[in-house]
Amino acid sequence: MKTLVAIILISLIVLFAAPKTALGESSSIVSADEIMVKIRLGLPVEYDKVAIKGNLTSERLGLTAKQILRIPFEVKMPASDGPIQANSSIVIRNSIIYGRVDFKNTVFHKPVIFENTFFVENASFENSTFEEDTAFAHSMFMKTASFADSRFSAKANFLQTYFNGSSSFSGTQFGDIADFSLARFYSDVQFSSSQFVSDAVFGETDFRGRANFIGSLFSKAAQFNKTTFEKETTFEKANFAGAVQFLGPVFNSTADFISAQFAEDVSFNEAQFMGPAFFAGARFSDLAEFKDCHFPAGVDFKESDFGIDATFCNTSFGQQADFTASNFLGFADFCGSNFACDADFSNSGFRGPADFSRATFSEKINLHDAQFRKNVHFESSKINKINLTQTRYEWLFLKWNSINHLDFDDGAYQTLIDNYKKLQWQADSSDCSSTYLEAIVQAAPNDSHLWIINGIRSLVLGTNSSSFPCLI
Repeated sequence: MKTLVAIILISLIVLFAAPKTALGESSSIVSADEIMVKIRLGLPVEYDKVAIKGNLTSERLGLTAKQILRIPFEVKMPASDGPIQANSSIVIRNSIIYGRVDFKNTVFHKPVIFENTFFVENASFENSTFEEDTAFAHSMFMKTASFADSRFSAKANFLQTYFNGSSSFSGTQFGDIADFSLARFYSDVQFSSSQFVSDAVFGETDFRGRANFIGSLFSKAAQFNKTTFEKETTFEKANFAGAVQFLGPVFNSTADFISAQFAEDVSFNEAQFMGPAFFAGARFSDLAEFKDCHFPAGVDFKESDFGIDATFCNTSFGQQADFTASNFLGFADFCGSNFACDADFSNSGFRGPADFSRATFSEKINLHDAQFRKNVHFESSKINKINLTQTRYEWLFLKWNSINHLDFDDGAYQTLIDNYKKLQWQADSSDCSSTYLEAIVQAAPNDSHLWIINGIRSLVLGTNSSSFPCLI
């Protein structure tokens, strides 16, 4: 807040420091009614470095020009039955609007430009239509700002715009490029059910409050590079039809992408998810990249679908990483990743190669009932505990000395031993067999079970059990 106040003071000094444009001089003060009369008559509205006193409200456009000048702006006007038509181009730069701005249900047929302008009171453009280019670049909304259910048919420029109060673009349609680069949202902002028909740019945008993009549609490219999300952020059920970039963003609280749809390439490379991250039920139809990401508070990809390649190489998982019942249809790359807590891939399907080489699993990796259609690589990996119960694979490149503990299951041990034999890794086969027999002995230490143990020895080791040292 201190930073915001400083920005306001500096901007005011820049705007009004010159003697000819001082606020006290009549040439720099404009009545809101003067502007409304011009809009009513369809005349161009062009002002630079002025202070606007009074309210700018579309309800007054239902009056005649004489009535606008005669009736005080404090008088409440009856609501219009239909949209208000504004046929003037509006260009206001480097100015301050002291009154309320309310252009609800207004159709702007010509360009609307508010550049480097301060909106001191609430500003509303709800349910309005902007047929030509619109710009609020470098402007500042001191209180609430609402563009809910509005439509921007041409470009919408909110470059480096500051929203001090809550703001809403809920249900808003952007027909052309929507640029929110370097914008600052100091309070909560709503983009739920919004539609971006063209590119959506949020590069280096700063969301200080909660950001809600639930059910939003991004028809083309969406860019959130180096964006900061300070509080809870949700893209639940958002639909990304074009390529998506979240390069180097920071999510300082919960990040919710539950059931989000990604139709083309998506990149979250170098993303920092400082709070819990949820991607459960998400659909990645094309390449999904999560390289060099950081998930210190855990991540949930339960029942997610990865249509082509999924890359998580060199990513760190500080809490549980849940990929339960997920489907990897292409290459699954987790090489060099670090799992500080449990990693759950149970009931998951891998149709392409899976690479966990150089990965570290400090706790447990659960592959219970996982299915691998192609090669599985764990070269140079470090595994504290692993569950291979009912895991199906053809070739598993996992050295036995990389495993500290394998959860006991007859089928898991026997399948792994057979795998080592196919790979002709004799030392691994022998060491795994010995550990398996020791586990059996611990489970059945009584002499009455010796005949069972000796029989298993013969089956597993393929020789006379008497040639091996007694394990009990």
